[in-house]
Amino acid sequence: MAKWSSSKWSKYRVLKRSSEVKPHLPATYRMNSSALWRMLDRYGEAIVKPSGSYGGQGVLLISHAGDGRYVVHDGPSKKKVEGREKLESLVRRKASRGYIVQRRISLASIHGRPFDLRVMVQRRKGGSWNVTGKLAKVAGKGYIVTNVRRSRGKVVPVKTAIRQSDMKGSSAEESLRSIDKVSLATAHQMRKYYPGNRTLGIDMGLDKNGKVWIIEVNFMPMLGLFRMLKDKSMYRKITSYANPAAAAKRK
Repeated sequence: MAKWSSSKWSKYRVLKRSSEVKPHLPATYRMNSSALWRMLDRYGEAIVKPSGSYGGQGVLLISHAGDGRYVVHDGPSKKKVEGREKLESLVRRKASRGYIVQRRISLASIHGRPFDLRVMVQRRKGGSWNVTGKLAKVAGKGYIVTNVRRSRGKVVPVKTAIRQSDMKGSSAEESLRSIDKVSLATAHQMRKYYPGNRTLGIDMGLDKNGKVWIIEVNFMPMLGLFRMLKDKSMYRKITSYANPAAAAKRK
Protein backbone atom coordinates (compact mmCIF):
# COMPACT_ATOMS: atom_id res chain seq x y z
CA MET A 1 0.00 0.00 0.00
CA ALA A 2 1.29 3.46 -0.88
CA LYS A 3 2.43 5.71 1.97
CA TRP A 4 0.15 8.69 2.44
CA SER A 5 1.34 11.95 3.94
CA SER A 6 -0.45 13.79 6.74
CA SER A 7 -1.19 16.84 4.56
CA LYS A 8 -4.75 18.09 4.14
CA TRP A 9 -4.55 17.21 0.44
CA SER A 10 -3.59 13.57 1.07
CA LYS A 11 -6.28 13.13 3.70
CA TYR A 12 -8.88 14.64 1.38
CA ARG A 13 -7.92 12.15 -1.35
CA VAL A 14 -8.22 9.28 1.13
CA LEU A 15 -11.67 10.36 2.31
CA LYS A 16 -12.88 10.92 -1.24
CA ARG A 17 -12.41 7.20 -1.88
CA SER A 18 -15.28 6.39 0.49
CA SER A 19 -18.76 6.51 -1.09
CA GLU A 20 -20.22 7.15 2.37
CA VAL A 21 -17.91 10.03 3.22
CA LYS A 22 -17.55 11.68 -0.21
CA PRO A 23 -20.93 13.54 -0.14
CA HIS A 24 -19.77 15.36 2.99
CA LEU A 25 -16.55 16.73 1.46
CA PRO A 26 -16.43 20.25 0.01
CA ALA A 27 -14.82 20.34 -3.43
CA THR A 28 -11.05 20.68 -2.98
CA TYR A 29 -8.13 21.06 -5.41
CA ARG A 30 -4.42 21.68 -5.26
CA MET A 31 -3.93 25.41 -5.50
CA ASN A 32 -3.21 26.82 -8.95
CA SER A 33 -4.77 29.55 -11.09
CA SER A 34 -7.05 27.15 -12.94
CA ALA A 35 -8.42 25.64 -9.73
CA LEU A 36 -8.96 29.07 -8.17
CA TRP A 37 -10.99 30.36 -11.11
CA ARG A 38 -12.92 27.12 -11.40
CA MET A 39 -14.00 27.51 -7.78
CA LEU A 40 -14.80 31.22 -8.03
CA ASP A 41 -16.72 30.84 -11.29
CA ARG A 42 -18.81 28.00 -9.90
CA TYR A 43 -19.43 29.10 -6.31
CA GLY A 44 -18.52 32.81 -6.21
CA GLU A 45 -16.27 32.16 -3.20
CA ALA A 46 -13.22 30.08 -2.39
CA ILE A 47 -11.14 29.21 0.66
CA VAL A 48 -7.38 29.12 0.08
CA LYS A 49 -5.32 27.52 2.83
CA PRO A 50 -1.98 25.78 3.44
CA SER A 51 -2.13 22.00 3.14
CA GLY A 52 0.33 21.36 5.93
CA SER A 53 -0.42 23.83 8.73
CA TYR A 54 -3.08 24.06 11.42
CA GLY A 55 -4.76 26.58 13.65
CA GLY A 56 -6.30 28.73 10.94
CA GLN A 57 -2.96 30.26 9.94
CA GLY A 58 -2.73 31.49 6.36
CA VAL A 59 -6.40 30.99 5.50
CA LEU A 60 -7.89 33.34 2.90
CA LEU A 61 -11.51 33.78 1.86
CA ILE A 62 -11.83 35.13 -1.68
CA SER A 63 -15.22 36.40 -2.84
CA HIS A 64 -16.43 37.56 -6.25
CA ALA A 65 -17.91 41.05 -5.84
CA GLY A 66 -19.09 41.47 -9.46
CA ASP A 67 -17.78 43.58 -12.36
CA GLY A 68 -14.32 42.06 -12.13
CA ARG A 69 -13.89 42.97 -8.47
CA TYR A 70 -12.91 40.62 -5.65
CA VAL A 71 -12.65 40.78 -1.87
CA VAL A 72 -9.87 38.96 -0.04
CA HIS A 73 -10.63 38.30 3.63
CA ASP A 74 -7.40 37.66 5.58
CA GLY A 75 -7.86 37.33 9.35
CA PRO A 76 -9.96 40.31 10.48
CA SER A 77 -9.02 42.45 7.46
CA LYS A 78 -10.55 42.75 4.01
CA LYS A 79 -8.84 43.94 0.84
CA LYS A 80 -10.64 44.85 -2.40
CA VAL A 81 -8.94 43.88 -5.64
CA GLU A 82 -9.87 44.75 -9.22
CA GLY A 83 -9.15 42.37 -12.08
CA ARG A 84 -8.00 38.79 -12.36
CA GLU A 85 -4.32 39.61 -12.77
CA LYS A 86 -4.16 41.65 -9.56
CA LEU A 87 -6.04 38.94 -7.65
CA GLU A 88 -3.70 36.22 -8.92
CA SER A 89 -0.69 38.33 -7.98
CA LEU A 90 -1.99 38.91 -4.45
CA VAL A 91 -2.85 35.23 -3.95
CA ARG A 92 0.59 34.15 -5.21
CA ARG A 93 2.24 36.39 -2.63
CA LYS A 94 0.18 35.06 0.23
CA ALA A 95 -0.37 31.45 -0.88
CA SER A 96 2.81 30.02 -2.31
CA ARG A 97 3.63 26.32 -2.50
CA GLY A 98 1.64 23.61 -0.77
CA TYR A 99 -1.74 25.35 -0.67
CA ILE A 100 -5.17 23.98 -1.50
CA VAL A 101 -8.32 25.74 -2.69
CA GLN A 102 -11.62 24.61 -1.26
CA ARG A 103 -15.27 25.39 -1.70
CA ARG A 104 -16.42 27.77 1.00
CA ILE A 105 -19.30 26.28 3.00
CA SER A 106 -21.79 28.82 4.31
CA LEU A 107 -21.60 27.73 7.93
CA ALA A 108 -24.44 28.12 10.36
CA SER A 109 -23.79 31.10 12.63
CA ILE A 110 -24.69 32.53 16.02
CA HIS A 111 -25.45 36.26 15.91
CA GLY A 112 -23.56 36.52 12.62
CA ARG A 113 -20.50 34.61 13.81
CA PRO A 114 -19.88 31.29 12.02
CA PHE A 115 -19.13 28.19 14.02
CA ASP A 116 -17.73 24.78 13.25
CA LEU A 117 -17.25 21.64 15.29
CA ARG A 118 -14.36 19.68 16.74
CA VAL A 119 -15.31 16.03 17.04
CA MET A 120 -12.99 13.58 18.80
CA VAL A 121 -13.07 9.98 17.56
CA GLN A 122 -10.83 7.52 19.38
CA ARG A 123 -10.15 3.84 19.84
CA ARG A 124 -8.11 1.84 22.27
CA LYS A 125 -5.48 -0.57 20.96
CA GLY A 126 -7.35 -3.37 19.22
CA GLY A 127 -10.70 -1.71 19.93
CA SER A 128 -13.42 -0.04 17.88
CA TRP A 129 -13.90 3.67 17.18
CA ASN A 130 -15.95 5.81 19.57
CA VAL A 131 -17.03 9.44 19.48
CA THR A 132 -15.57 10.64 22.77
CA GLY A 133 -16.31 14.36 22.60
CA LYS A 134 -17.57 17.22 20.50
CA LEU A 135 -17.79 20.98 20.87
CA ALA A 136 -18.55 24.04 18.78
CA LYS A 137 -15.95 26.73 18.02
CA VAL A 138 -17.52 30.14 17.42
CA ALA A 139 -15.45 32.64 15.43
CA GLY A 140 -14.54 35.97 16.94
CA LYS A 141 -16.13 39.11 15.57
CA GLY A 142 -15.06 39.85 12.00
CA TYR A 143 -13.14 36.60 11.50
CA ILE A 144 -13.80 33.78 9.03
CA VAL A 145 -11.71 31.21 10.92
CA THR A 146 -13.06 29.65 14.08
CA ASN A 147 -9.70 28.95 15.67
CA VAL A 148 -10.31 30.18 19.21
CA ARG A 149 -6.87 31.63 19.87
CA ARG A 150 -6.43 33.28 16.47
CA SER A 151 -9.92 34.79 16.20
CA ARG A 152 -10.55 35.39 19.93
CA GLY A 153 -13.58 33.18 19.61
CA LYS A 154 -15.14 30.83 22.13
CA VAL A 155 -16.18 27.22 22.62
CA VAL A 156 -19.68 26.09 23.55
CA PRO A 157 -21.50 22.73 23.71
CA VAL A 158 -22.66 21.59 20.27
CA LYS A 159 -26.31 21.34 21.27
CA THR A 160 -26.20 24.90 22.61
CA ALA A 161 -24.63 26.19 19.39
CA ILE A 162 -27.24 24.50 17.19
CA ARG A 163 -30.15 25.79 19.25
CA GLN A 164 -28.80 29.36 19.20
CA SER A 165 -27.90 29.30 15.50
CA ASP A 166 -29.65 30.34 12.31
CA MET A 167 -29.62 26.74 11.07
CA LYS A 168 -32.84 25.38 9.59
CA GLY A 169 -34.10 21.98 8.55
CA SER A 170 -32.77 19.76 11.36
CA SER A 171 -33.34 19.48 15.08
CA ALA A 172 -30.38 19.44 17.45
CA GLU A 173 -30.94 15.73 18.10
CA GLU A 174 -31.00 14.90 14.36
CA SER A 175 -27.85 16.92 13.79
CA LEU A 176 -26.01 15.21 16.64
CA ARG A 177 -26.86 11.78 15.22
CA SER A 178 -25.66 12.83 11.76
CA ILE A 179 -22.43 14.22 13.20
CA ASP A 180 -21.68 10.95 14.99
CA LYS A 181 -22.50 8.85 11.91
CA VAL A 182 -20.27 10.87 9.58
CA SER A 183 -17.48 11.03 12.17
CA LEU A 184 -17.37 7.26 12.60
CA ALA A 185 -17.46 6.69 8.82
CA THR A 186 -14.54 9.12 8.52
CA ALA A 187 -12.54 7.27 11.17
CA HIS A 188 -13.13 3.87 9.55
CA GLN A 189 -11.94 5.23 6.20
CA MET A 190 -8.86 6.89 7.68
CA ARG A 191 -7.86 3.69 9.47
CA LYS A 192 -7.49 1.89 6.14
CA TYR A 193 -4.69 4.24 5.10
CA TYR A 194 -3.32 5.40 8.47
CA PRO A 195 -3.69 2.23 10.58
CA GLY A 196 -1.49 3.42 13.43
CA ASN A 197 -3.65 6.39 14.42
CA ARG A 198 -6.03 5.91 17.34
CA THR A 199 -7.06 9.54 17.92
CA LEU A 200 -8.68 11.83 15.36
CA GLY A 201 -9.84 15.40 15.81
CA ILE A 202 -12.30 16.03 12.99
CA ASP A 203 -13.21 19.61 12.13
CA MET A 204 -16.73 19.59 10.77
CA GLY A 205 -19.26 22.18 9.74
CA LEU A 206 -23.02 22.46 9.65
CA ASP A 207 -24.40 24.58 6.85
CA LYS A 208 -27.52 26.69 7.26
CA ASN A 209 -29.68 23.74 6.12
CA GLY A 210 -28.16 21.36 8.65
CA LYS A 211 -25.96 19.32 6.31
CA VAL A 212 -22.76 17.94 7.86
CA TRP A 213 -19.48 18.81 6.12
CA ILE A 214 -15.96 17.51 6.83
CA ILE A 215 -13.51 20.41 6.83
CA GLU A 216 -10.34 18.55 7.80
CA VAL A 217 -8.99 15.73 9.95
CA ASN A 218 -6.25 16.26 12.52
CA PHE A 219 -4.01 13.48 13.83
CA MET A 220 -2.67 15.56 16.75
CA PRO A 221 -5.67 17.64 17.88
CA MET A 222 -5.45 20.06 20.76
CA LEU A 223 -7.26 18.48 23.69
CA GLY A 224 -7.21 21.70 25.69
CA LEU A 225 -10.26 23.03 23.88
CA PHE A 226 -12.39 20.59 25.86
CA ARG A 227 -11.03 21.95 29.14
CA MET A 228 -12.65 25.26 28.23
CA LEU A 229 -16.12 23.74 28.54
CA LYS A 230 -17.83 24.10 31.89
CA ASP A 231 -18.55 20.36 31.96
CA LYS A 232 -15.16 18.61 32.13
CA SER A 233 -16.52 15.07 31.67
CA MET A 234 -15.72 15.03 27.92
CA TYR A 235 -12.16 16.12 28.59
CA ARG A 236 -11.71 13.33 31.14
CA LYS A 237 -13.11 10.75 28.72
CA ILE A 238 -10.86 11.94 25.87
CA THR A 239 -7.72 11.86 28.00
CA SER A 240 -8.61 8.38 29.29
CA TYR A 241 -8.22 7.20 25.68
CA ALA A 242 -5.19 9.32 24.89
CA ASN A 243 -3.33 8.42 28.09
CA PRO A 244 -5.04 5.53 29.92
CA ALA A 245 -2.24 5.15 32.49
CA ALA A 246 -2.56 8.76 33.64
CA ALA A 247 -6.35 8.49 33.67
CA ALA A 248 -6.18 5.42 35.89
CA LYS A 249 -4.08 7.31 38.47
CA ARG A 250 -6.75 10.03 38.69
CA LYS A 251 -9.43 7.54 39.73
